[in-house]
Amino acid sequence: MTQTAPKRFQILALSGGGYRGLFGAEFLAACESTFKARCSSRFGIIAGTSIGALLAAGLSASVPATTLAATIEDYGPSIFARSFTTRIKQHVVAAPYSPISILEAIRKTLGKPVATTQLSDFSPPLIITAVNYSTGETSIFRSKGIAGKSASSVSIEDAILASAAAPTFFPTKKIGPSEYIDGGLVANAPDMIALIDALNFGHARMEEVYQLSIGTASRRQGAAVHDKSRAPGSVSWIARRGLVQTIMAAQEHLVLSQMDSLLRNRFLRIDEEPAQNQVEAIKSLDLASRGATETLRLLADKAFEERKASRPLRDFFVR
Repeated sequence: MTQTAPKRFQILALSGGGYRGLFGAEFLAACESTFKARCSSRFGIIAGTSIGALLAAGLSASVPATTLAATIEDYGPSIFARSFTTRIKQHVVAAPYSPISILEAIRKTLGKPVATTQLSDFSPPLIITAVNYSTGETSIFRSKGIAGKSASSVSIEDAILASAAAPTFFPTKKIGPSEYIDGGLVANAPDMIALIDALNFGHARMEEVYQLSIGTASRRQGAAVHDKSRAPGSVSWIARRGLVQTIMAAQEHLVLSQMDSLLRNRFLRIDEEPAQNQVEAIKSLDLASRGATETLRLLADKAFEERKASRPLRDFFVR
C-alpha cells in the first residue's frame, strides 16, 4: 500500500533589518540554486517586513533570489549614503535617508509595471506589514492571491516603501490621507500574521502548516544591567541605546517563541548571530559597507552549509 505524503501549506516569512536583509537573500539564493526550485513555486504565502517586504515581493513575482541579493548589494550604499551630518539629522533634525533610492531599487528589481501594480490585482499570495502612523493601527497589505476581494488597494511599491519607513532612518510614507512607518515596530518578524492569514484566508488547517522563517543576522540588543535604574533622555535612548532596534528585536523574539510553541517541528527559523569579531561590521541596519557585505555573505554561507542536508530545510524545496 502506497502512503501519500502529508499535506503541507508552506509559508515563507522574512524579517526586517535594513541592509542585513542581504543575509536572507543570500541564504535563499543558495536554496534556490541547490534545490533547483523557485520560492514562488514552493510557498502558499510569502510575507515580509521592511527589507523583507522587498524580498517577499520579488520572490512572489518569481524574481530569483540571486537577483534580489544583487539589488541589495548594488543599492545599499546609495540607500544608506552616509555623511558627517547623518547622525545629526537622525537624532535632531530629520530622517537622514531618502526613499528615492529604495524606489529605484524596487522598480529595477520588479520592473515598473509590476511595482506599480495594485495588490488587489496581484495574483501571487503576498503579505507586507506596516504601521499607520496617522491612526496608530497595524496595517497589513495583502494581495489578491491571499485575500481575494479583501485585498489592499495599494500599489506594491507603496506598500514596500511604507513597510521600510523606519523611524529615525527614513521619512514617513504618505498613502492617501494617512502616513505610514516601518512594520518592524509591530511585526519585524511577520510570522504570526502570515500564520493567521493561512488559517483565515488560505483555509489551511494548523496541522498542515509548515513555516520557514528567515532572520537578518542581528545580534540581540539592549542596555547593560546596572545596580541602579537609569533614566536616559530621549536622544540617549535613540542614539546610544538603539531604542528602535531594541523594540524590533523584542517583538521578533516574542513572535518567534510563540511560533515555536504553536508549530514546533513544523517551524524552521534560519538566522545566524555574528561572532564577536563580526559585530562591528553589521551592528546597525544602515551599514552598507564592503565589510558588511562580506560578513553577511559569510554568515549566510555558514547558515546554509550547516542546514543544506537537513530534512526540515530540504522538505520546503524538494518535496
